[in-house]
Amino acid sequence: MMVKLFFLEKLNLSLIIKTLYLFFFVIFFSNTNSESYVKAGESLIWDSENQSYTANGSVEFKNDEFVAFADRMIANYIKQDKDEIFTIVELFENVVIEFKDEIFRGNYAIYTRDDNIIKLTGNVSIESPTRLLKGNELIADIDNNKRILNSANNESLVEVLLENNADN
Repeated sequence: MMVKLFFLEKLNLSLIIKTLYLFFFVIFFSNTNSESYVKAGESLIWDSENQSYTANGSVEFKNDEFVAFADRMIANYIKQDKDEIFTIVELFENVVIEFKDEIFRGNYAIYTRDDNIIKLTGNVSIESPTRLLKGNELIADIDNNKRILNSANNESLVEVLLENNADN
């Protein structure tokens, strides 16, 4: 009887361990494959016919590359298998985009998934740990890790402020 009880306890423990392993695997796998999400403080309108979302008030958009915040957003998507993949995301007013150790700010932004580019316009800034850049337009190429900052016209400037100990 003692051997039988020991065998059952070992079997139950093995089953519990396998169940926990499966549970954590499913949670980890679903989190790593989550493409993106949209949150809104005031309203979120889903238009299934046009495959888009319109979000208003304290909007948050996240994908695998960055997190974006704005007052308003329009996001177009495609259906791929059973998932909705955001293809074009437009952000309006008080736009803040957090990408790695940089923060992009502007009045309007558009992200296109096909070329993985973020374009911001209107009072644009890029903040990083060692510099602050200001201009009127930013084109951020995520795949190639390039930033192009433009001024509004020939009379305006692109400003760069560097920290004194940027080499450290």
